[in-house]
Amino acid sequence: MSVNGTSRSHRIVKLTVAVYLPLAAVGAGWAWWRGAGPLLGHPDPWLDLSPALSHGASLGAGLTLTALTVALTRSWARRFRWARALHESFREILGDLAPGAVVVLALASGIGEELFFRAGLQPFAGWVLASLVFGLVHIGPSRRYWPWTVWAIAMGFLLGGIYEATGSILGCVLAHVLINGINLTFIVQHDLGGPKPTRAPSLIGKKERR
Repeated sequence: MSVNGTSRSHRIVKLTVAVYLPLAAVGAGWAWWRGAGPLLGHPDPWLDLSPALSHGASLGAGLTLTALTVALTRSWARRFRWARALHESFREILGDLAPGAVVVLALASGIGEELFFRAGLQPFAGWVLASLVFGLVHIGPSRRYWPWTVWAIAMGFLLGGIYEATGSILGCVLAHVLINGINLTFIVQHDLGGPKPTRAPSLIGKKERR
């Protein structure tokens, strides 16, 4: 790794800890203040499950969501111009990010955001509003990042749905950390060459050269 890459990794790690540690603390404190248990369960889940079944169902749903999300993002990045452009935009931001920095970023963002948006905000504001707010804070610096925002809103509803249904936050945290870690690693390690045409240009109507 280059000196610039190491320096960027250090800056990203410091910024990540500075942002997500307080976010996690606020979310956990908010949940405990409203009387949540030690694992920050939802106070009124859709399903009436025992604690063991609640956590098991949450973890199973989280792993399923992880597999589907990773498969879709891989496929889209290779098939669609907008997804490839988004992939390359994140590569420009992340640069030559060290594996350790990827782990810190995935853990901090996954745990911090789930504790705040799911355990803290969702029981207070409701599933729909919490999911929308979660998505809207994922707004990038330009129009190229709008697909990321839309995807984040969808993920907010899916992660929030797991929490709302099972009452356990464990699967939400697991899915968020794994998705971020796997996708960040893919972005850093794979240069897809920027946007490419989705189909070959048509030759119809072109005059034959002689």
